[in-house]
Amino acid sequence: MKKIVLLFCLLCLVSLVFFGCGKKEEASVIQVAVCATSPPNMFEENGKYQGMDLEIFEGFCKTRNRQYKITSYDWQGMLGSLIGKQADVAFSAISITDKRKEVMDFSKPYMDNTWNLVSIKSKNIVFNDLAELKKYTIGYPRGMAYSGFIKNKLEPEGVYKLSDVKMYPTYNEVLADLKNGKLDLAFLDGSVASVYSKKMDIQDSYVFTGFDMFGFAFPKGSPLRDDFDRYLAELGPDKLKAIIDKWMK
Repeated sequence: MKKIVLLFCLLCLVSLVFFGCGKKEEASVIQVAVCATSPPNMFEENGKYQGMDLEIFEGFCKTRNRQYKITSYDWQGMLGSLIGKQADVAFSAISITDKRKEVMDFSKPYMDNTWNLVSIKSKNIVFNDLAELKKYTIGYPRGMAYSGFIKNKLEPEGVYKLSDVKMYPTYNEVLADLKNGKLDLAFLDGSVASVYSKKMDIQDSYVFTGFDMFGFAFPKGSPLRDDFDRYLAELGPDKLKAIIDKWMK
């Protein structure tokens, strides 16, 4: 009987060691949420994740001896996983907005951004007066910061209604409809527009500047955010700029 009890205790101890360590190891892996259709910040090519945001975050993980695991979503799913705390961090050229700050924390800004309304060159849609905007159909991914801008600024001024916007899962579907003529204008981040302008016959129709910045997003109260901010300070503006310039070429 004593041998059976001792054997049972030994099995419990072994289980605790192996399974307990497994849980601890799993918990130490940083769960990353991305929308991998936002080049050059975050994208997938030949089955491999790439981009400036990933390079910055990999640098952080190396200095902290941390591992990470990426899960890719559409844009709204990425933000939802962060808010629901299934993810420890999210990045894919995420604009810092007051609305988003209510449900998530942001790192220090790492990059200034423009918002570009782009069109197919053959349509030759270019304008300086936003009053012309209502003549065109506009599309972009669900959950983007453009919605707040349209609702709070353009709609009250009678420029454009948010209800008239065509919403999509990712930039891929937006640009497909732009190309096949189902959409007049696509709202793109400036960094994204710079990449797709090399692949597609698109041009800037109108550019909004001076009020948007990118940040890495974290769940509310995350200590990881503070450590990441320390890393950005350690990295310094010159090295950060070098990474951005490399991917923007």
